[in-house]
Amino acid sequence: MKKILFALIALTAVAYAEEAAVKVKVVGDRVSLRAVPDTNAVLLGRTMLGDELVLKDNSNPEWVGILPPETIDLWVSGEFVSDKTVRTELLNIRSGPSLSHSVVGTASSGTVLNVRGEIAQWLKIAPTSNTTVWVSRKYVDAPGAVITEPVAVPSSTQKTQTVVQAVAEPTVQEVMTSISAASKKKLVEDSSKLQGVEGTYYGVLRPFDGTLYQLVDDHFTDITVCYVRGNEAQMKTFTGMRLQITGKVYWVEGMDLPVVNKPTRIRLLPTEKK
Repeated sequence: MKKILFALIALTAVAYAEEAAVKVKVVGDRVSLRAVPDTNAVLLGRTMLGDELVLKDNSNPEWVGILPPETIDLWVSGEFVSDKTVRTELLNIRSGPSLSHSVVGTASSGTVLNVRGEIAQWLKIAPTSNTTVWVSRKYVDAPGAVITEPVAVPSSTQKTQTVVQAVAEPTVQEVMTSISAASKKKLVEDSSKLQGVEGTYYGVLRPFDGTLYQLVDDHFTDITVCYVRGNEAQMKTFTGMRLQITGKVYWVEGMDLPVVNKPTRIRLLPTEKK
């Protein structure tokens, strides 16, 4: 009797979750699904006219964050996966097989992944429920965007808080002069390295050179994920903390990794257990 009762409760919970999920309908054909809300971002796949997608993020006025369809391939570092199970507290899920690819979600310890392949210690996986990709709002029938107001910089007693600062998009000259290590160098002229595209990176913030900081990998602190240039006082406050940083990304000659100039969003993350 107890088994039947538990089964009924489980079925009710699943049915409620499905009913509660808000869906958006695709009104265009072969609509692009991207890693971040930007037309120049990595193209992960396409969705077709009439497809229904699960809404995940409705805060962007021009884009809609949705749960990736099963046809999309995502990536995680195989270093922290054993027997298809996540073995670290929080594992980044990325749009491609490298640290330079945008983070589209996370998987917690114990999560069992649907592994589809492997390339150089990177595992190709099916999307999880904790991942988000983006579709242009003009090609889906979705509720109006819910824009959240910016919040104040968190005090040192707060463990997790989102910080949003409104900044004007920097000019090329501002980007070049703001990076002390590359002030005499130009932006890279390479069509494969898009300039000014919004990107999101995870890691621990460390000083690098003058007003330039670096975001290093959570697990391997000798591996730099990207460089960051922002408000000096804010950067000093966040030094040594695990962060999710979002902002316009630029590639500069003489630097092998992207530079996030004046982050538009900084999220403090819990400290991982080793």
